[in-house]
Amino acid sequence: MRITLEFVGEKNLVLPIHYNYVVQGFLYDLMGDSDFAAFLHDEGFQYEKRKFKLFTFSRIEGEFKILTNSKGQKKISIKSPFKFTVASPLDEFIFDISKNALKKEYCHFNGQKFILNSLNIDNPPVFKNKARIKFISPVVMYTTLKDGDIKYTYYYSPWDEKFSPLLLNNLLKKYELVYKIKAKDPYFKLYPLSEKEDRRYSKMIKYKNVYVKGWMGIYDVETTPELLELAYYTGLGAKNSQGFGCFEIIG
Repeated sequence: MRITLEFVGEKNLVLPIHYNYVVQGFLYDLMGDSDFAAFLHDEGFQYEKRKFKLFTFSRIEGEFKILTNSKGQKKISIKSPFKFTVASPLDEFIFDISKNALKKEYCHFNGQKFILNSLNIDNPPVFKNKARIKFISPVVMYTTLKDGDIKYTYYYSPWDEKFSPLLLNNLLKKYELVYKIKAKDPYFKLYPLSEKEDRRYSKMIKYKNVYVKGWMGIYDVETTPELLELAYYTGLGAKNSQGFGCFEIIG
């Protein structure tokens, strides 16, 4: 399921430039104190050495401006109303946050009060073998490499030939976790619309104390309808529950 939540308030929402952790924390808070909430927050679904939370969310949509203080530190000020999308193949997760959001008189973002103005369940698109998609939060794909005794993270670009195979491998793990079977005849290919790497779509996002490199933009995708549907609800690539890999189908 996918939902879009819209909020209103008397003042602008002011957040750190890198606010993914704030939105993720807001969603966990909405889940309350259930056993499922504790499991999802603390453990998640394990596949070999990887753990998946199986949800994703978009960037906040709304009219905004960047504020800079005397020390050069920046924040983002988002005008009311503002909204964002949350998606998951786990209906329990969506039901839980929806129910609790509707119960609250006020929702808090970084200590700021806002009222839930609307909560809409998004109508699912038709999933086909080919689609044009637009990322509404950056897509991330990486590998941990070693240089001698030193480990480092290498982030791939959508123009890299390894990008699509890594996306497919990631999707297949999610597929097994969600459906308890292996996907039939899987394939996945993501095509940038320009031949050369377009750095305008490269985004460096700070999550807690780590910088993560992702990519926005519009791309063409070829895959099975089943894998496209799964990607639509879990997000594409890595770090989905940190606010990465959420997309909409535009064609």
